Amino acid sequence: MQDDWQVGPRNRWAYQHVGELIPTVRVACASASPLPAGAPIELPSPPYLDGMAVLRDGALVLERYENGMAPSTRHLSQSVAKSVLGLLVTVLGLELDTPVTELVPEVGESGYRGATLRHLMDMTAATDFVEDYTNFWRYDAATGWHSTAPGVPGSALEYLATIGPAQRPHGAVFHYVSPNTDLLGIATARAAGAPLQDLLARELWTPIGAEADAELTVDSTGTPVISGGLCATLRDYVRLGAFVLERPELPGLGERPIEDPRAVGYGAQWWRLPGGVLAARGIHGQLVAVDRATGTVTVVLSSWPTATDQDAEAAQFAVLAR
Repeated sequence: MQDDWQVGPRNRWAYQHVGELIPTVRVACASASPLPAGAPIELPSPPYLDGMAVLRDGALVLERYENGMAPSTRHLSQSVAKSVLGLLVTVLGLELDTPVTELVPEVGESGYRGATLRHLMDMTAATDFVEDYTNFWRYDAATGWHSTAPGVPGSALEYLATIGPAQRPHGAVFHYVSPNTDLLGIATARAAGAPLQDLLARELWTPIGAEADAELTVDSTGTPVISGGLCATLRDYVRLGAFVLERPELPGLGERPIEDPRAVGYGAQWWRLPGGVLAARGIHGQLVAVDRATGTVTVVLSSWPTATDQDAEAAQFAVLAR
């Protein structure tokens, strides 16, 4: 495995072939629900596009593939996977005031001591981990996304146990970090008594009528890396968005106020954009946007050369505004 597989130009191929680079487990589909075709619309392609689709009033009005991608291709979601886990936890109805260490005692001496599932869901756990994509390789090494290195824990759970506390109480400050989601995934599997991939298949992949199995990357111990490792087809990301669109009663999504010029809220691992749009967002240009006001789901799958790109992001948001 090339350690720069997430960086352009390598990621243009790698994001469509993750299972050939990293161990994965299957999220099984059952029987597919159709996506009816509607009157086609025209929209410009954002930069570095791999796939884009728009569902409006229950009908697919745009479906576009570039860079060799096809309807059967699974594409890495990056942090869109976080929102998928948040959706799973919400559907399962887990008790969010449960202490994390009650389910995962291995992190009892870490910065997660005293945190609850709600703190993980809303990214308010008070830890000293920094989501710095320049130096993120150490966490990637622990989760199997980068070569192992001396002094780096050999699994996600081992790494989580080394994260220290921040000098503030849990729940006080929005602090977005990927380890929160992987810990939430471990806790969810233990609370529900089943592997995470099986829970996703039963509670989401079957109900949405997915047409293809998804893949979920795992570390050296088989622990799923749900902070970013879900790979699915474009149409199945659309179905996930439609699942959220059709269920306005889902609690907690994007509800916590935050200070972010690109968003007005975050909660249950979902962003709330200006105008009330719910969004699952991932680095290098992954987006699932749900606009309940217009009955629209927009999915954009990309391979930006860098983790963040203000111009490319602006082009995506311009598509949402049309």
